[in-house]
Amino acid sequence: MTQSPMNKALHRLVLSFLILPPMAALAEPASSFGCEALDTSPLPSVEGSDGVFYRVQSDLRLQHPMDDIIVARLAELSRVLAEHGTTLVYVNVPTKGQAMPDDLPAGAIGYGYDPVLMDANYLDVIDRLNAAGVAAPDLMTAMKAAADGIGVFFRSDFHWTPDGARLAAQAIGAVIRNHPAYNDVTPVAFTSTETGPEIAFSGMRRELQTQCKDSLPQAEAATWLTTRTDAAGPVTDATDIFADAPATAEGAAPDATVDIFGTNAAEATLVLVGTSFSDTDINNFAGFLSEYSGIETINYAITGGNQFGSITSYLTSREFTEKRPNFLVWENPIYNSLAQFGPTAMDELIAAAGNTCDIATTSAADGPQTIAADFPTGSLKSTDTLLFDFGNEGARGINITLQTASGITRTVRIDRGERLRATGRFFLRLAPYWLPDITRVAVEFDRPLLDGSAILLCPPSKGDAS
Repeated sequence: MTQSPMNKALHRLVLSFLILPPMAALAEPASSFGCEALDTSPLPSVEGSDGVFYRVQSDLRLQHPMDDIIVARLAELSRVLAEHGTTLVYVNVPTKGQAMPDDLPAGAIGYGYDPVLMDANYLDVIDRLNAAGVAAPDLMTAMKAAADGIGVFFRSDFHWTPDGARLAAQAIGAVIRNHPAYNDVTPVAFTSTETGPEIAFSGMRRELQTQCKDSLPQAEAATWLTTRTDAAGPVTDATDIFADAPATAEGAAPDATVDIFGTNAAEATLVLVGTSFSDTDINNFAGFLSEYSGIETINYAITGGNQFGSITSYLTSREFTEKRPNFLVWENPIYNSLAQFGPTAMDELIAAAGNTCDIATTSAADGPQTIAADFPTGSLKSTDTLLFDFGNEGARGINITLQTASGITRTVRIDRGERLRATGRFFLRLAPYWLPDITRVAVEFDRPLLDGSAILLCPPSKGDAS
């Protein structure tokens, strides 16, 4: 019987465990930095060659799965965005073990590491996303093709170096330029120039250093500055729309609408959302993305916002609704599972990406911080989505109460962490909490109501597959 490449790789892995020598025989040479017990430290890690360190859990795992349900939800998000003129590019950042395997220690096999399965896992996710209609560049192959001596990740940190960021941006730029949506784009020329060396803060290095006698390699690299060839100034991040505006005496933030695009109105627009991989200045990822896409990149990534923080902050903002970009690049490491927080997070993104939620309800104040709306029995459907709009910036959390005619009550909590933007807009798809006789919906905000506070219904989008 013929075996698939994946099955053959799995068979080899099983055999390798059957013939593994005693673990003592797999012992690594003495650490070059006097490190001890790295694999049992608070951040379990291994030391490879040339002072390159890998996290056991994130970098050596054989499988970082993306369930078919998540692929389908990403495809739905992509369709809904495209319906309104925005092309989604989902950037699956490979692990250090996938993109930079040559420096792994021989003892990595003792943790179950197998390079064939590692590569197959990453490529399987990329292939399934593209087959589902989600533009998903292959960063792993691009980064593994780096020239000898080029480190695509920092040696004692898990973020990519400027060289790794450049290779990633090249792969993403190629996907954008080859996408049909690029046919109407007039590219803009950018040039990246090397500047002086810098050292970035590394939480991983700081954690590892507690296990080592000698100083570990710093996250140091030559930095780059990207400029437009038709402009005197550098490409810089847009105004920080994620910062909280000062609250007024009434508890609401003042109107803080900003022009999120510095480009000419006739030019294409590209927004980058993501994690610390995109939010670290030393790697110039946004600048390289401008250079290789030919579109000025507006960077709204958030460090410490998890996989959803940045994109949720952006898609729920009024600025997104008022001026949608041509391309939305969503960067997320492969080990940040999009299933981690249940269906609500993806539901919010799909709802926010769709039609403007402007169907009025009977919502009215039901307390200083609560509004409620009544619905005739059977008028709400499981496919409906509700928008709870505070009316301005400021609200970070809501408690939603769903009541039925038969007396059943369900409650839902939605929070925006301190690192996220407090857009004051929260979306809830009813399907996960559905009961057929819901007749009352109430929402309690974490601060006093405004005149514009309301509960609104969202019209369905053509891209909605539900």
